[in-house]
Amino acid sequence: MKRHIINALFGLITLAGCTIPTYKGGIEPIYPGVRSVGKSYETVDTLTPTFRWKSDAAANCTYDFSIWDAGDAVADGPYRVRLLRGPALYYKEALTKPEHTVEIPLGPDSRYYWSARLRCNSQVSEWATYDFSQWAGITAAEGKNWPFGFKTPKIDAK
Repeated sequence: MKRHIINALFGLITLAGCTIPTYKGGIEPIYPGVRSVGKSYETVDTLTPTFRWKSDAAANCTYDFSIWDAGDAVADGPYRVRLLRGPALYYKEALTKPEHTVEIPLGPDSRYYWSARLRCNSQVSEWATYDFSQWAGITAAEGKNWPFGFKTPKIDAK
């Protein structure tokens, strides 16, 4: 019995801060990627970063890409928080590869959301998001339809 309790406690400690994402929309971010919720904004290395994602899209499909201001998080019940995207700041469509380098510098030391979506013939998918489950010791959190977050550096490294 004591051994089972020790194993359970060890499991909870090692899962602490672990985020388990489930990607939606046929796209999985590569860079910047999804980090744990407490560190959800991976800092990119330049104000004009190159975004990369995985997709199993057919060869005749293209991608739309967008960046939004990070907006606010608002309470959505006693244990849930909902993220609100701010205004769209950047948009490109008809990209033929699952990557894009931003053509205008973003603001330094700022938080943003990004996403891509598929455009196949006349069909346009929803913007890709992710759901997550996160363990933090003996508590857990989950989120639905979160955009991919990132943060820009204080000074452009390029």
